[in-house]
Amino acid sequence: MAENSAPCILANMKGTLAFALIPLFISIVPNACSAASSPAATAKAQQLRHALSQLQRDPNNRGFQREYIRVFPHDYKVFLELFDLDHPLYDGADLIAVLSSLDKTFDTEVGNLLIELSKDAHYEADAPGYLQNATAVFASQHTETFLSSLKRLPADKQGHLVGFLADVENFRSYPEYQLIIDHSIALGEVSIARQFESARAKRSQQPND
Repeated sequence: MAENSAPCILANMKGTLAFALIPLFISIVPNACSAASSPAATAKAQQLRHALSQLQRDPNNRGFQREYIRVFPHDYKVFLELFDLDHPLYDGADLIAVLSSLDKTFDTEVGNLLIELSKDAHYEADAPGYLQNATAVFASQHTETFLSSLKRLPADKQGHLVGFLADVENFRSYPEYQLIIDHSIALGEVSIARQFESARAKRSQQPND
């Protein structure tokens, strides 16, 4: 496994700054989808591009912000069909980063979306790694909202999500993880904090691929 490769970038891409960088990335996305893409994935990619273009024109429009969250995939299988290798929007870094620019206005909606994706995710380079970082950044900055959604998951999905966030090589370059623990304790959610600590200890004992 490659070392956690998206440290803190998304935390700094707030407001319109995120949109200033997006055209550079979008220009390299191929217009034609690969043979691996289904018609549904191609249509979803077009919807997401359209929602993004609306935001680029008017980043502060709440309707466009809400539409982007609605159109963004809420299912991890669909997420991979868009952002995985040889799929229409590979690797998705810019599109995932947009979510971090919307969490001040729509923190509950963004949090629910990230949790819905991360509860089924497995760490890999590129899009899953960007999802991991976006979720960790959100959880460290909006911990109460994050925990509220996390606690609604079944126990096995909670454990999987925590394990996904813990799947990094170097926790010293991953301050968001400790912030989640610290903020959870401050909110009285000691059992969840211990779950994060246990996942970190378990991951630290595993070899790095």
